[in-house]
Amino acid sequence: MKQKRVLLVAVLPASLLLGIVLGSVKLDPLETLGVLFGLKRNEFVERILALRLPRVFASFLVGMGLSLAGNTFQNLLKNPLVDPYLLGISSGASFGTVLSIYLAENFRVSWLYRMPLLSFTFSVLASFLTLLISRRDGRYPATNVVLSGVVVSSLFSALTYTMIVMLRRNVTTITVWLFGSFSGATWEDVIFDLFVASTLLVYCLIFSRHLDAMALGEEEAFVLGVRVEGFKVSTFLLGNFAVSLLVARSGVIGFVGLVVPHISRYLTGSSFSKTTLTSVVVGGVLLSWCDTLSRSFFSPTELPVGVVTALIGAPFLAFLMKRGVQS
Repeated sequence: MKQKRVLLVAVLPASLLLGIVLGSVKLDPLETLGVLFGLKRNEFVERILALRLPRVFASFLVGMGLSLAGNTFQNLLKNPLVDPYLLGISSGASFGTVLSIYLAENFRVSWLYRMPLLSFTFSVLASFLTLLISRRDGRYPATNVVLSGVVVSSLFSALTYTMIVMLRRNVTTITVWLFGSFSGATWEDVIFDLFVASTLLVYCLIFSRHLDAMALGEEEAFVLGVRVEGFKVSTFLLGNFAVSLLVARSGVIGFVGLVVPHISRYLTGSSFSKTTLTSVVVGGVLLSWCDTLSRSFFSPTELPVGVVTALIGAPFLAFLMKRGVQS
């Protein structure tokens, strides 16, 4: 176990450095480190770093946030096959973005496209719809929440593609956003993502015992003093708000919240506090790797990062289902 932790600590800076030096333009690692620490001056490297550094940190922080949300939802709902992508949040954000493009083109409401207002609004709406549909006699059964998320996701996916047909243009722009991209990320995005991911991390650490209790089952959690239904709703909404804010800026990135919690439990065991900290590193590293691959292998163009995560996550989900993973 100690060796795995040491490996995680070593992988983090190495991954960040790889993300900085690799891309459509490759940089020399030693030269780059010299410029980063102010030991050398190189205007070309400095220009590349000005574009690439915010992107690397933004991808790490979004990966961190999505992984924390996935880990939280899996413990909360006692279902290892749950992630934010499957609960309707991302589909709501997708519809909001496509709607904003439609309004910008047809009614000249261009500021809606520049601001991720509708993406956030509809992802939050999807969250409330999921809770509303799943409610039974004042309770929110875990199975109902998952099934309601699938229903809401299907609904907003249908609305999204209907809107794409109505647009008939900007298909490339829409497609890139629907599968996520960190192109054009700025330091303002990094600060925003840091605030969102850090807020969720603090909540997870404060209520780690509650979430460990929820993983045992709702009756056991109630016996241990957890107000199950209230805690379930507040945690679900906070996780959804965090994911909504992240995907409203980065686009829809699926499967990170599904894959990372399983890797974290393999590395550090099932304790929620331990998997929370591990998810921070593994999720950030995984998404930064995926972003690096997306902009390196198809230069001078780039593949949406969500395509890379789907190529990893979809087989992983199939493997878990085939293996009959226990909730």
